[in-house]
Amino acid sequence: MPRCRLLLNRLCFLARTLAGAASAHAQDWHVQVTPFNQIFPALDLSQSRPHAPALDADGTRIIGSGNGLVAIQLRARHDRESVHLEIASDAWLPMPARLDAVLEQAGVKYELRPLLAWNARKLSTQTQPTPATLRFSLQRDAQPADVRNVDVSLRPLNEALYFVRDGAETVDLSWIFAAFVNENDAVVDRVLALGTQSAIVDGFAGYASASPDDVLRQAWAIWHALSARGIRYSGADPGVDRGPRVFSQRVRFLADTWNDRSANCIDGSALLASALQRIGLRSFLVLVPGHALVGFYADANSRHALYLETTLLGTQVATPAALPAYAADIDTSAAMRASLASFDAALRAGAARYARVAGKLDGHHRPDYGVIDVRAAREFGIQPIALQAAPGAALLPSPPADNAN
Repeated sequence: MPRCRLLLNRLCFLARTLAGAASAHAQDWHVQVTPFNQIFPALDLSQSRPHAPALDADGTRIIGSGNGLVAIQLRARHDRESVHLEIASDAWLPMPARLDAVLEQAGVKYELRPLLAWNARKLSTQTQPTPATLRFSLQRDAQPADVRNVDVSLRPLNEALYFVRDGAETVDLSWIFAAFVNENDAVVDRVLALGTQSAIVDGFAGYASASPDDVLRQAWAIWHALSARGIRYSGADPGVDRGPRVFSQRVRFLADTWNDRSANCIDGSALLASALQRIGLRSFLVLVPGHALVGFYADANSRHALYLETTLLGTQVATPAALPAYAADIDTSAAMRASLASFDAALRAGAARYARVAGKLDGHHRPDYGVIDVRAAREFGIQPIALQAAPGAALLPSPPADNAN
């Protein structure tokens, strides 16, 4: 099972433990909306679907292809009990989520996880947490359905939940930021087109050339493209919740950053990482308290990491007295010299910042530090959130990846 799936199951397990203790005396089934009756669609839509029913840590049998963030728990009343579950919301779910199941063994705990199909148009225009009501209807055997309404807080699609704390228990969900890195986004095509127009590179070949200087030129060409577009660093604070239980922040989608020509640290890092991934350079995001930067490897073996301080995007930096080796043989224009100066300064500032925090990035259990390797996140099942806003379109998690087992 992918590591990200394990973390999400841990989050659902904590929620189930608390909800079950609170409601078992009054109900023979109960609703779980994780975390704390809040729905973060980005968390749902960033993951590939699980392959098959599973057994959770407490022995609960999981049925359904949903992620468990919206689910119900119940005990089978008898062997081979038939159940039919529907979850509806007129505003947010274009069609009810449905799940039919047979509970094989009496007395065993089951969790039903239907797959939710979100209203893409509504999610694409939502900017603030919004009250919503979910209607749960459970039919057991041929008995009349039991219907319950649950009020929740629906968070915007661009809000990333990256850490949850419940007492002494914590769940690190920082891999969610890889979902905002989208190497296949149309914006990346525009970035690379501008990069090739600069004459810094003839094209983007990733690690096909063995020269680290070639890799640096490709990264500089991407940086130059963002500068040519007029993208500037913005110091706007993207934080939404900073605890004590939920930690989340906004991350703009690439088109918003491109169109607004403005990027805070995580926006710029996601855009740069998207372009680097597209051309075959392995990239990663580095999270430090109140900040993020982007890194990439200068070699195909991932031994030599470089870091870019994205606060220097679009800034005026004095041109170095001596050109760095990777730019020494390029006939630069004034615009290219300006982007080279900020790119080279960003490399030095990124390396310095990473050196200060490197010892805190491994084995952390805090919401402040982390390294999210994009390729590893994809292997774990984290996919880019591909927003479709066509009328009637529905957003669902990606199908299971072949290696997600």
